[in-house]
Amino acid sequence: MSPARKDDAPARPRSAAAWLYDDLLAWLCPGGLLLTALVLRHPGGLHALRAQAPELVLPTWLAGAYVLGLALSPLGRLVYTFAQAVVWPRLRRAWAPALEFLGERLRRDEGLQLPPAATMTASQFHDADRRLREYLEAVAPESRAALDRMKVLCSLSCNAAAACFVFVLIDALSGGVADWSGGRVAIACAAIALALVAAVYRERRRQRTQLSVWRRVRIERGEDGAAAPP
Repeated sequence: MSPARKDDAPARPRSAAAWLYDDLLAWLCPGGLLLTALVLRHPGGLHALRAQAPELVLPTWLAGAYVLGLALSPLGRLVYTFAQAVVWPRLRRAWAPALEFLGERLRRDEGLQLPPAATMTASQFHDADRRLREYLEAVAPESRAALDRMKVLCSLSCNAAAACFVFVLIDALSGGVADWSGGRVAIACAAIALALVAAVYRERRRQRTQLSVWRRVRIERGEDGAAAPP
């Protein structure tokens, strides 16, 4: 009998520290970015807190940053939808073998019919992408860490872009438009554009990583004929 491979061992559950680290990346960082920008723009609240209870400055910042990060999540999902809509048409050919494989499984197991990659819309791809990720996590538990990390980094980028939008909106609603100069408008536009580019880049990396995992799984299962890169 051949010895069991190390890869055949059941995947260990993620530790609490790993989940906490993901939360810090996806929620606390964008929320902290927004809160810091707001404090620098409107420092009155910080000055009052320092005068009354300076020991609460750091705990208040941490709590406020985390709450703001969670509140940014719905808008971050909109940014993610935009990023996926930009990336998906450009990776349509690369996704075709994986979507064909997934369509065969769904048709056999659930009676569902996936449209071909050539005509699949971004919303249809979103559901197919989620189903393929669930399949990979089930058949290749060792790849779950890489898939989770790509997802967290994508959430970080999308929530950071959302934070830039929210800061400009709050500043405009609070009457800050009167202080806007041409340089400040240019900096704000550049920051938003950079954040959107980062979100698109991270989504492209996430999709590429998921396709790489799928190809590796197919090769390990001896079904590498359909897994050759286009």
